[in-house]
Amino acid sequence: MFLVLKKSRQHFFILIKLILLIILVGCLVANQAQAQNIETQLIENLMAETPILSDLHQLCDVIGGRVTGTEPNERSVEWAVKKFEEIGVEVWTEDFEMPRKWAEKSAKATVTGGSNWSPRIACRAFSTGTPKGGLSAELIYAGNGTTDEFEALGERVNNKFVLVATPVMENLTLLFLEYINAIEIESNAKKLGALGVVYMSSREKKLLYRHLTSYGVKNDMPMIVMARDDATRCQRLLENGKTLNLNIELDVIDEPAYIAKNVVAEIKGSEKPDEVIIMGAHLDSWGLGTGANDNGCNVTMTMDMARQYKKLGIAPKRTIRFILWNGEEQGMFGSQAYTQQHNMNDVKLTLTVDIGSGNIDGFFTNSRPELQAMLNQYLEPLDSLGPFEHTDAVIVGTDNYDFFAQGVPNLVAKHDVYNYCADYHSESDTYDKVNALNLKHNATIMGLLTWQFSNAEGKWRFKRHKRKKIEKAIETYDLQSGMQALNLWDGWVDKSRGRK
Repeated sequence: MFLVLKKSRQHFFILIKLILLIILVGCLVANQAQAQNIETQLIENLMAETPILSDLHQLCDVIGGRVTGTEPNERSVEWAVKKFEEIGVEVWTEDFEMPRKWAEKSAKATVTGGSNWSPRIACRAFSTGTPKGGLSAELIYAGNGTTDEFEALGERVNNKFVLVATPVMENLTLLFLEYINAIEIESNAKKLGALGVVYMSSREKKLLYRHLTSYGVKNDMPMIVMARDDATRCQRLLENGKTLNLNIELDVIDEPAYIAKNVVAEIKGSEKPDEVIIMGAHLDSWGLGTGANDNGCNVTMTMDMARQYKKLGIAPKRTIRFILWNGEEQGMFGSQAYTQQHNMNDVKLTLTVDIGSGNIDGFFTNSRPELQAMLNQYLEPLDSLGPFEHTDAVIVGTDNYDFFAQGVPNLVAKHDVYNYCADYHSESDTYDKVNALNLKHNATIMGLLTWQFSNAEGKWRFKRHKRKKIEKAIETYDLQSGMQALNLWDGWVDKSRGRK
């Protein structure tokens, strides 16, 4: 009798275990099906017609160029806050200090001597202004501005304007070199006492643009870009023995430090609210165009992601923060401040989009090769938008930099360049240059990835790097010259910027 009862109990417990197992498997299958259903709905919503382009029209055509510290930039902050409120997410602004307020009001030039005309010019960022009536001096040609070319000119450089040639900028490599070459050009000009530097525009058909000087906010001399057609005319005249004098009249806003604002919107995590995934794009732009590809289209993409999450009524496991950075163009000051104002141990991953509206064809994993397998897995539902190829190279020229320097895992979208280089920082960076179809594809890619990372199962496995490992990445990917060109190197070395 005892044996019979004992066996009956054993059978009963086995049956209970089987039932529990069936329930558990059923729950897992149901959860997986639910997750797949949410992903499918999210993809459909992001690919469908949304306000992403009407938002872009308001930001670029109505508000216009958004130099940090100017009235249009302040209006763009107010506009972004209102948009997020309408979407239905919690939103606020965070103050940070910009070290110098600068904007061009007007820039004029006159060439006299061997020929007389008025070339088109624009200030380089943080160029000093000039007295009323301008500054006048002889213009001399310094070739490509190499050390050898400057040394050959020697004392002739003193108190002169130097004209420096540039190749036509056709790809991202030449774009990066334009920044890096400025270190040598500007240090030589300064050392030999040049009155100012005149860069030949690297764009054709009289197109002007604006870049940072290699001295950034510390620059203390006039620096301009001259329309390529005008600059090559000067070059030919000078090479044929003509003497040219240049007068430049630069009217700029140039004031001390002030307070700017980042815009932060949030969907709180349901299970791990203290673990934060950041999706970011910079709100500011230079003011020659309206900042459409750089970076208005990705601002409105970020908003549209938040809009579709709220429309579906879905809550991520981890907190998602949508951040519109300010002060990016002047030196990524808004994102730098965020890393100093918040606990970086809470930030598990940042995603940054800042290379226009070409199709996203992969990601920079920024010395985090272990992220690539997860990216490939998460991108499988979007194979039709691929192929996606990732690189572990490190980007230091956008708002991921300070997270990288703080050891936080970070991704930057890698794009088919499309027309980004031609319009970069220029008068032609306007609404009509944005590829609307690509932008929808990119919103879908970023929307799905951000959602998936925020819901990754288990304990977050990508640890924050310590300074020694960050230093190794800087050495491996030869980042020093790029960091110097963007005024980041000194802050890294003295530990005022980055992980200590």
